[in-house]
Amino acid sequence: MSRPVSTTGSMLEQAMALHRQGDLPAAEKQYRAILTLQPDNPDALHLLGTIRADLGNADEGIALIERALRLFPALPDAHYNLGNIHRRHRRMKAAEHHFRQALKLQPANARTLGNLGGVLTQLERYDDAERYTQDALRLDPKLVEARLNLAALHDIRGRFADTIPLYDAILGEFPKDAETHYMRALTILLRGRLEEGWEEFRWRLERPQTRGFHGLFKFPYWRGESLQDKRILVWTEQGPGDELLIGTMLPDVVSVAKQVVLIASERIAPLFARAFPSVKVIAADNTPLDPTLLTDVGFQASLSELGRWLRPTFQAFPKTEGYLKADHDLAAALRLNYLRDRPGTRLVGLSWQSRNPDLEAEKSMSLANLADILRTPGLTFVNLQYGDCAAEIAGVNRDLGISMIHDPTIDPLRDLTRFAAQTAAMDLIISVSNTTVHMGGALGRPTWAMIPANRGRMWYWFLNREDSPWYGSVRLFRGTTDMGWKPAVERVAAELARWRDLSTPQ
Repeated sequence: MSRPVSTTGSMLEQAMALHRQGDLPAAEKQYRAILTLQPDNPDALHLLGTIRADLGNADEGIALIERALRLFPALPDAHYNLGNIHRRHRRMKAAEHHFRQALKLQPANARTLGNLGGVLTQLERYDDAERYTQDALRLDPKLVEARLNLAALHDIRGRFADTIPLYDAILGEFPKDAETHYMRALTILLRGRLEEGWEEFRWRLERPQTRGFHGLFKFPYWRGESLQDKRILVWTEQGPGDELLIGTMLPDVVSVAKQVVLIASERIAPLFARAFPSVKVIAADNTPLDPTLLTDVGFQASLSELGRWLRPTFQAFPKTEGYLKADHDLAAALRLNYLRDRPGTRLVGLSWQSRNPDLEAEKSMSLANLADILRTPGLTFVNLQYGDCAAEIAGVNRDLGISMIHDPTIDPLRDLTRFAAQTAAMDLIISVSNTTVHMGGALGRPTWAMIPANRGRMWYWFLNREDSPWYGSVRLFRGTTDMGWKPAVERVAAELARWRDLSTPQ
C-alpha cells in the first residue's frame, strides 16, 4: 500500500516538534486538529496514540495506533511504539509481534533489536534474547538499554565475571545512572557481597519509580553514628513484602535509639505499631504529616538504607524467629473455625502467585501446579493467596476431589492485620516468593518458599541457600533452569509428607 498524501504536512511537523519538546497537551491538540481535517492520517493517528498511552490511556493509545496500521501497515515506528506500550503493560507476546513487524520494515534498527532482546529476556527465551541484544550492540555499541539487558542476561545465566564489567563500563560513561547502579547492586547482593552491595543499593532512591520520601526531609541521613539520645525518622520506600523483610532490622534500631518515628505503608503500619509499642508509627498515606511528630529528629533513613550499617555481613544477622505479633484471639478463632469439621489435622496455608509489577509471571504459577502437594492426605489446606482466586480454587477442588478452604472474610489487599492472624493460625505456610512468605517469616511461622531459578529470583534469597538469614523459620525450595517449578514442587510434596508424619498441630 502506498503512503497517503498528506495535506497537513506543516501542521504535522509542528505537532511533532511539540511532541519532541515534551509538550504533550499542545502536541495532542495539534494531532487532533490534523485528524479533524484528515481523519485517516496514519502519522497523526499513530503519534496521538503514543501520547494517549504516555498519559495513562493505554487502551485508547493502542486502538489509535492499530487504526493507523490498518490504514498503512508499513509504519515501522508505529509497530515500534506499539511494541513499547505492550511491553510496559506486560503483554510480552504482543510486544514481540510488533517489534518483529518493525524489524521486517527496518531490519537494521538497533533500538528495535535491543527492545526485542529485552522482551525475549522477560519471556525467558535467553538464547534468542542474547542474539538480538548482541545484534543491537553491533549496530550501536553505546545503546545503554541493550547493554543493561546483556548484563542482566549474563547475570541470569550465572556469568558473574561478565556481568560486572558491563555495568562498570556504563558507569564509566554515565557515573550517575541510577538504574545501572541499582542493577549492579542486585547482582552483587544476590551473591552475598553485602557491604559492597548495600553501598550501591542506595541508588535505588534516585530511580524515578521508587516510592518514598527521599529528599523531602532536611534531617541528615544516618551513617551508622551512635543513636543514643537521638531521635531517628525511618521511612518506607518498599512494597509490602519487602517492607516486612527490611523490617527485620527495626528491632536493632529500636533497641539503641532514644526514639524511632516510623513512616510505614498504610497496610503495614498497624502491624508495626503492634510489634513496636515504643515506636511512633505513621501511615504513609496519611499526609500531610503532623509537623510536631518531626521535632527534635537527629537522623533520617529509608528502611533499605539500614542494611548498610546493620547487615554488612551474614554474621550480623541475628538468630530470630520473627518480630511481628498477630492478634492472638483472632488467630485462635480462625483456627478453630477452619478445623471445626476436620479435627486433628494440620493447617497448611498455600499461596501461588505474586503481584510484583515487574516479575509477576516469573514468580507465579497456577494452583493446579501444586496438585502433588494438594493430594497429600491428612492435611487441611487453606488459601492464603491474595486477589480474586475463588474460581480457581473451586476448579481445583472439583478436579482433585479436595476441599481447600477459601475464607472470604480475609482480604490481604485491604487488611493485613486480619491476614497476619490467618497466617499465624497455620501450622505451615507454603508459597511462592511473595508477601505471604514475608508474613510467615516475620511472624516466625514455619514457611516454605518456592524460588524461581532465573528471572524472578529475588536478591534477598541469595544463591544456593536453603535457609534465609532474614527469617529463621523460612526454608527455600528452588526451581531449576531446565525444569522450571517442577523440582521445587516435587521436593515440597515429598517433604510435606515427612513433615505431616513428624509434626504435631500447634
